[in-house]
Amino acid sequence: MIRKILLTTLILILAGGLLGCWFHFVGILSAEGHAQARCRQVDIILLDSLESAIVDKAEVQEYVAKRTLGRQTSLVNLDSIEKALRARGEVMSAEVYAADEQTVAVRLTQRKPVIRFENGHHRWYADPEGYLFPVTNAVDVPIVTGRIPVHVDSTWRGETPEENREWVLGMVELARYIDSKPVLKQEIAQIDVEPEGDLVLYTRTAGPAIIFGDSGNCVEKFRKLEAWWRNIAPQVDGNKPYKTINLKYNHQIICKQP
Repeated sequence: MIRKILLTTLILILAGGLLGCWFHFVGILSAEGHAQARCRQVDIILLDSLESAIVDKAEVQEYVAKRTLGRQTSLVNLDSIEKALRARGEVMSAEVYAADEQTVAVRLTQRKPVIRFENGHHRWYADPEGYLFPVTNAVDVPIVTGRIPVHVDSTWRGETPEENREWVLGMVELARYIDSKPVLKQEIAQIDVEPEGDLVLYTRTAGPAIIFGDSGNCVEKFRKLEAWWRNIAPQVDGNKPYKTINLKYNHQIICKQP
């Protein structure tokens, strides 16, 4: 009887040991399998896609896919990809991580351009904080041309230089005001900076050039413009159109014919 009990105990110990070894071996194989798993998918998530459309999702997808798909997920340099995406001017923040053993996920927050500057071959957007970044994709925002007093090249990504910051922030506020008024957003097509610094606004429909002065006191100036459109423009003789209307002086509108 004792011999039988000892034999049974020995069998159970051996069985338990073999079972433990089997689980350990399977665990090793599973861990190796996870370590060697290859990336099969890239997920690009634009966190603010309803507010902005400045990032080219397909372009980002292609960039990340070239550096991840078919490679061992555990060996992909996610930090390098994240750093490269953050360096793009239109990207405010980026997070790149392995969602699972076969998927790399990219979460991006885009900058919101509110105005576009074009100075010869140099073109940049500015966001609400005055951060400048290169034009990549077209966005429907006011375009500023002419003698723009900002001296950075088209690859600039960063805050506006201190000597130009006040001017750019004034232009940003002007653009945001235009964007907030449907009629102005529809009508104002371009803002040109004259050599002496005055801003001249051009409308999409035929009409006189609007001399605006600087970007300050824009609410009062646009009230005068509204009064012109409502009360004066309908009475203008089509054979004697006005060339300019000047809003830059307080409490008056100066109209000039050719």
